[in-house]
Amino acid sequence: LVEEARSAVEAGLAGRLMLEFSPDFSYGILAPAFKGNEGYYALSLYARQGCTFLQDGKCTIFCEPFRPLECRFCHHGRAGQGLCCHLAIGSEWNTSKGKRLVHRWLQAQSLEYPKVSGVLCRPKL
Repeated sequence: LVEEARSAVEAGLAGRLMLEFSPDFSYGILAPAFKGNEGYYALSLYARQGCTFLQDGKCTIFCEPFRPLECRFCHHGRAGQGLCCHLAIGSEWNTSKGKRLVHRWLQAQSLEYPKVSGVLCRPKL
């Protein structure tokens, strides 16, 4: 959720997040990064590396209030339903609050909205 990501950013973990985009690039979702993909756009190239917060098979943010709902509920509590859950959670990011946080995160990471077919995919805030 947006508040969880905001809390993680405030805790100094912005650089361990990655940015996923909706299929139409109308909004983004900040999520724990794949190892090697920290502080950047989510790239499937790194998906098999696992989560940046997993160390020795344990989640280092398990007891933190900003542990993402998607991690708590979708990936671990409902195995096999991650995509469906992910899409439902995405709706909270398709808000002005979610888009503002993504915009601030991009600036902090010195990144810009990506271009698709030469068109800048910057969502309206």
